[in-house]
Amino acid sequence: MHQPNLEGLRDPAVVIAFSGWNDAANSASDALLHIMETFPSSELEALDDEHYFDFQVTRPILRRSPDGPWIQWPHVTVQRIQLANRDLIVAVGPEPNQLWRTFATDLVGRLKRYTPSLVVLLGAMLSDTPHTRPLPVAVHTYDPVLRERLSIEELRYEGPVGITGVVNQALIAEGLPSASMWVSIPHYVGNAPNPKAQYALLNQLEPLLDASLGAGKLLTEANDWAKAVDELSAEDPDVAEYIEQLEEAKDASDAESVTGDAIAEEFERYLRDQG
Repeated sequence: MHQPNLEGLRDPAVVIAFSGWNDAANSASDALLHIMETFPSSELEALDDEHYFDFQVTRPILRRSPDGPWIQWPHVTVQRIQLANRDLIVAVGPEPNQLWRTFATDLVGRLKRYTPSLVVLLGAMLSDTPHTRPLPVAVHTYDPVLRERLSIEELRYEGPVGITGVVNQALIAEGLPSASMWVSIPHYVGNAPNPKAQYALLNQLEPLLDASLGAGKLLTEANDWAKAVDELSAEDPDVAEYIEQLEEAKDASDAESVTGDAIAEEFERYLRDQG
């Protein structure tokens, strides 16, 4: 196994995303690629064992360069991102097709060497949410210390999982503090890219990591995307009516959540944050 250069790491945190089943419209993966393009980054290592990928499902890509054509094989890259106040370790790539337990053990074993203070797994899912409202982002963890420190909810999901769920279990087994963050995107516009979903994830991730991730740079693209969906939906009365129904349901749900119990809970969180 390649030994990366760990010298000079500043309070590293890890963020992980895999394209595929876990990542509607590639929102999570694209959010991490945005960070890599916005801040100085360098590859620390890569997981490119061909046993993890079925090349008939996840195809290699032919690239061209001044030196001639070359093949980019499916792999998960681990990058060091130099933020203003800390270093971010980003792991991003396609969801492996096979040997998930071996892959998760391999990845977590590598990440453990960076001694991260927090690991966040990103995902995106299709849902009945309107594109005209802020896209919901859910943050959960199994870790009771993180629940208290970051005021996030306990992860109670049961059901089918992707590779993020398997990696999360491997992180727990190794004692690494981890949380999951998922954005819900409109199922009627599920194609990539979705800059509004990318913005929603990064905007929620910034306070969690206490770091600027360039979320604001996505606002113009997010607004343009929403306007384009507005124009397309206006051409079909049935779609426009359906979106209006989603808006009404969303607004009613938000109104119901502002109850006395919810206000009390938020006040308790505020008091905890104030010590």
